[in-house]
Amino acid sequence: MNALQFFQLVRYGALILIGILLSKSQLGKTNIGHYETFLLIAGAFTFFWVNGFLKVMMPLSAEVGEEKKGILVFNSFLVLFSFSLLTAIASFFLNRPFSEYLLNGNEVPMPLILGGYILFNSPALMIEYIYLINNRPKSIMVYGMVIFGFQVLAVGLPPFLGFGLNTILLGLFFTTIIKFAWLLVVMKRYSKVHFDFSMLKEFVVLGAPLVLSTLLGSSASYIDGFIVTAKFSPDDFAIFQYGARELPLALLLSNSLSMAMLPRFAQKNIESPLAEFRSEVYRLHWLLFPISILLLLTSHWFFPIVFNAQFEASAIIFNISLLLVISRVLFPQTLLIAKRMNKVLVWASFFEICINVGFSLWLSNIFGIVGVAYGTLIAYFFEKIFLMVACKKILNISPVKYLPLKIYFFSTTLLILTFIFIEFIVY
Repeated sequence: MNALQFFQLVRYGALILIGILLSKSQLGKTNIGHYETFLLIAGAFTFFWVNGFLKVMMPLSAEVGEEKKGILVFNSFLVLFSFSLLTAIASFFLNRPFSEYLLNGNEVPMPLILGGYILFNSPALMIEYIYLINNRPKSIMVYGMVIFGFQVLAVGLPPFLGFGLNTILLGLFFTTIIKFAWLLVVMKRYSKVHFDFSMLKEFVVLGAPLVLSTLLGSSASYIDGFIVTAKFSPDDFAIFQYGARELPLALLLSNSLSMAMLPRFAQKNIESPLAEFRSEVYRLHWLLFPISILLLLTSHWFFPIVFNAQFEASAIIFNISLLLVISRVLFPQTLLIAKRMNKVLVWASFFEICINVGFSLWLSNIFGIVGVAYGTLIAYFFEKIFLMVACKKILNISPVKYLPLKIYFFSTTLLILTFIFIEFIVY
């Protein structure tokens, strides 16, 4: 496991631990739903442009060389902070429309704190990637353990001390201030203050398609969240969010592996990186699918224990989310991003979001909040198949070169049969 994967594991572990602590406290499902709404709105305003621009910084760092790496970091910060400022202002003035149209009339929790959280948290997401491009794996791990350990204390403990939702959100905001201060220290060491208009222009031009594709293709969790908040109660949203977490290992290991391989695939000769990549994906199968099957078999038992009896209904949503590992271990997007085939990603993302919205709305009318999870599963798998076909036609790279297909088909079949057995026979 590399440092970035370890960092993401600690991050998701902290989020899960916070969720457990909140569910065990006297906060209640409604306030937990409001807390999750705060995170949903903050993420919806920022996830697409933050992730899109960070995906540009990784391959560019391999192209500009050591001399200009510090300049790249500085100009990347300028872009991210500028977007953060504009987004923070927009989030404050749009809180009423959000409340009326997307939150079923419920108010946006602490809109001023929400704006501040967006302003400081978004650029701070650069920290682990600045460490990564400067080959500082130990710094990534130390940063992750310190900052997320503090976040657990600042957010998860106040309810046990008699404090309510506002104190929890203030604890989250204070954690973000610490992250931003850490970023400034990192910037002082690894960046070079030099405004480079040509680099800035290249950064934005290359990032724009990725921002758009990320907005369209990675918005499933936010679309699902707003469908639930618009059609159901905060209590239902809390149940949905506690179930719709996906297998953290699948998400973090696949994303970090993809990000780490981008500089390698940006090179002209990628035969050796392809072989290495296929080997890493093979290893992921042996880790992710057995864990997913085990969780499918036990989720209805452990959800009421780990959280509480009020969240028992979250188990089936969690089981559907576990099936997303089927699409997570397909990696055509990594090759397309590295080779700057960003327009293909935009089209794939457009089709994916259309399918997600259509199926989620339709199936939610039939199955309730469970139908929203099914809609996401269908959309994610379609997008990866579309990208695999594009990768073959445009780059002439067959899936067999970067995917262990035999074990993939075997693992997928076994996982689906386990899901059918649990959800349609046992429960």
